Amino acid sequence: MNKNILIIGCGYWGSIVINCIKKLKKFEEIYIYDKDPKKIKVIKKRFGNFVNEVNIQEISKKNEIKNIYLATPPSKNLELLKKLLPLNKNILLEKPGFSKLGDFKIIKRVLKNSKSKLRFGYIYLFHDYIKLLKKIINKKNFGKIKYIKFQRQNFGPIRSDVNSFADLATHDLSILKFLFKEKVYLKNFTKHDVLRFKSGDIISANFLVNKIPVDINVSWLNPEKIRKIIIISDKNMILFDEMNLERPIQIFNNYANYPKLAKFTKSYFSQKAFVYKGKSKYFRLKKTKSLDNEILDFLNNKKVVADINFAEDIIKISNKVINQ
Repeated sequence: MNKNILIIGCGYWGSIVINCIKKLKKFEEIYIYDKDPKKIKVIKKRFGNFVNEVNIQEISKKNEIKNIYLATPPSKNLELLKKLLPLNKNILLEKPGFSKLGDFKIIKRVLKNSKSKLRFGYIYLFHDYIKLLKKIINKKNFGKIKYIKFQRQNFGPIRSDVNSFADLATHDLSILKFLFKEKVYLKNFTKHDVLRFKSGDIISANFLVNKIPVDINVSWLNPEKIRKIIIISDKNMILFDEMNLERPIQIFNNYANYPKLAKFTKSYFSQKAFVYKGKSKYFRLKKTKSLDNEILDFLNNKKVVADINFAEDIIKISNKVINQ
């Protein structure tokens, strides 16, 4: 197992990855590269001797570097991978990888003549609560699933290269594919350009997976950070609320007795009123660190969870929303 790693891209996400790697204490040599010298300067000031700067032209000569993490914009990844894949490295490319479907086809051709292993960084595939969610809904006593809803909303960061769906909903689509495996079909969507023309700041899309209706709502103009998944079956309802540290996963008995209208209207305007009166239980894990799990999986060169076909399929689905 080679314990040296190169991080290409030292911006917002790259700095998070470097910090995570530092805390893991599993790597021996940490190399960094970014074409912007200002970003390199910031990283060196923050991490000091923990990181070593390397020039992109030197990578082919440094045989000690076997692991490469690409935290770069989708528009830059095609040319980077053309140079890196022939070097037979273990490569993790941050989602979504590419914004153009044609780039996937080009890289597939390059991969055929390469011994490099390429995986895509869909971090929620390594989330312990998402794994638990899958176990729960796959049990027979959960019931037949009738409806799914994803909410992913926050106040920024607002990107100029992609809209909110491409930025945020790719996470939800990856979770959907992980949970169900079946093909995802787009039904319709609504898009709101609030800040500028064709910015797609707020988007709601409706899908079908295995004949189950799925709603995905994303926004980067919401003052409250929301990360929720609701799955309703004919027997139970389950809520995954990532922001709820006390009760991240709650299961509700779907056959709750609803209060009579008179009683309901009396309590409706009370902040302490709870409409749900059935049985519920919750799960809370001791610790869950998705990025740690993903990086360790990458370091140990384990089986690829999100390969190029997985990532391409997500872009195919999201492009139907983005390009209309």
